[in-house]
Amino acid sequence: MINKSLQHAFNIIFLNTSLRDLSQQSIQQLLELLHEPYIFQISKGKTIISQGQPADYIYILLSGEGVVLNDIDWNINNTIDEVNAIDCLGITEYLTGKKEYTGFVIAKTDCYILKIHTSEFYEILAANFDISFSILKILARVTTHAMEHAETQSTFPKKDIVGYYLYLKSSNLIPYICPLKRSELAEFLHINLRSLYRYLDAMKSEGMIKLYKGKIIIDTECYRKLSIKYRNLIL
Repeated sequence: MINKSLQHAFNIIFLNTSLRDLSQQSIQQLLELLHEPYIFQISKGKTIISQGQPADYIYILLSGEGVVLNDIDWNINNTIDEVNAIDCLGITEYLTGKKEYTGFVIAKTDCYILKIHTSEFYEILAANFDISFSILKILARVTTHAMEHAETQSTFPKKDIVGYYLYLKSSNLIPYICPLKRSELAEFLHINLRSLYRYLDAMKSEGMIKLYKGKIIIDTECYRKLSIKYRNLIL
């Protein structure tokens, strides 16, 4: 029998129009509906999912951000991607029948997580078309992001990978201040750190970015120059 409180929680999460970060009010509703082990807060830097553990649960990221790492012998802690609310972590393993999680997920910020066993997850999806369709839209968003990331990596010169990333990030917010440290940006974009410093210096000289107290800043004029180069790209 379907857990009614859990079903109500899914309505709050997946039937909101944005399918992004939940409001504090919505999170408070969820906390009143459910308690640990279903819903909990995890601190920045803590592990949400461990690679190699049995893939028995879906972790729904209600708020905050995370990074996906793949631990392989010749390249430890390799950043594969980033995850955001309301991504369903572990759903790929569930849908493809994998028995173990294929990567680590680490909290990049403080996060609220809803943890649900795959059997309960299936029961709710099977009983509610609207929720299933919302999760399908989330999967489409995640897949599109992964494809764009892969295409960018295979097509662009490394400097343009940096430029296009900053152009996209600044498109909705001017001035834009990149929150990532140089090492984090290099890791996320799969670029050598020393090369990244060189690319940023070149972009600064071209007026595409400003560098102030270690921060990468894009103001109106910088964004205009980035737009001239990258706005017509379709990926």
